[in-house]
Amino acid sequence: MALSLRWVGEEDLDAVAMTRLQCYSHAMNEAARFKELIRANPRAKPGDYLLAERDGVGVGTATSCSFTMWIRGGAVPCQGVAWVGTVKTSRRRTSNEDGVATQVMRETLRMARERGQAISALMPFRASFYEHFGYGLVERRNEWTLPLAVLPHGDFGGMRLYREDDIPELVKLRQRLVEAGQCDIERSEPAWRFWLQQTGTGLFFVDREGSGPITSYLWVEHERRNDKDYLRAIQQNYADIDALKRQLHFLASLRDQYAAAVLYLPADLPLNWLLRETQIPHRPVNHPHSELKQSVRMQVRILDHKKVLEAMRLPSDATGKAVVAIHECEGHVNRFAIDLSDGRMSVVANGSATSTFECSDKVWAAIVCGDLPASRAVELGLASSTDPTSITTLDSLSRGLLPFCHEYF
Repeated sequence: MALSLRWVGEEDLDAVAMTRLQCYSHAMNEAARFKELIRANPRAKPGDYLLAERDGVGVGTATSCSFTMWIRGGAVPCQGVAWVGTVKTSRRRTSNEDGVATQVMRETLRMARERGQAISALMPFRASFYEHFGYGLVERRNEWTLPLAVLPHGDFGGMRLYREDDIPELVKLRQRLVEAGQCDIERSEPAWRFWLQQTGTGLFFVDREGSGPITSYLWVEHERRNDKDYLRAIQQNYADIDALKRQLHFLASLRDQYAAAVLYLPADLPLNWLLRETQIPHRPVNHPHSELKQSVRMQVRILDHKKVLEAMRLPSDATGKAVVAIHECEGHVNRFAIDLSDGRMSVVANGSATSTFECSDKVWAAIVCGDLPASRAVELGLASSTDPTSITTLDSLSRGLLPFCHEYF
């Protein structure tokens, strides 16, 4: 039978949970956990769950959350795509129709456009699959493994375990940091409470003096590695470098109980300069030293070019013009003119104009989010340009912080 796709609510949550189970779980005895989790997470609402069925039986699913993402100081409506999956018995089957996951993703993107969401974001298991739907990688994360002996010593007087009355200040801090960040996503108070319910598997610390503002938070969990005890950061954020240093000072004080800490930080933060041993060794050494591994996580599809670009607040000296042609994965070309003046862009659709800059939708996502400068995209052969001034104009998109999202979905 042909695949049917429908957006469902409360009455079908068990069916969605059981489909998720068959997509992701290694054992059927996890059914209760999947049913509990789908009801506990407040970020998805009735109508956000897509169920793909064949002959009335669930064979695939996805979840479409409604978020707000901040890009270069501007807020845009964002679709957060999660739990995309096909049950194990329906993958890569020979048939005359597209695969389950392909149909699920097309419908998920259709829903984003129907809701007026300018961006669609996800955190993939395999990025190459989502590139077929126009998603480009935009977030590089540095995983630092830090022996506590290399961490700096100093004051950390405000660090303490989280308390229930910290929630309002956590919400305020997170919102300030999202607005000042790049490609970060807002977190509501209910979402905060959901995450805090999960911290029982570890320890959640805040940096707060008395009833003053919270300047950082750190959720860590214990893990055993090579017969030694490590602390791994599950969530971490800080208002400024001084707040980050206090976190490092606090972790350094735990060196009698733990061997090392694992932190995940933006790729443009040179953390080694804050350490007692600044070198990341280029050859085997015997003394304690940091280790660094980089990964890429979030992918983005730009759905409404005008809405995203015009929301941005670039440096006031940024000016220029460009005619951009984006080759969308659906087979058509989006062509529009950008006029950048005093740090703000105006975008006008212009299907007949001669383009001065061209690239695919997945490359464009990385350029817009600032992870890939337009000039580097041209240098790498990922984009083409007939006008150097257009490249200069579009390079303004990469001025500032690299993308880094603290919300996981």
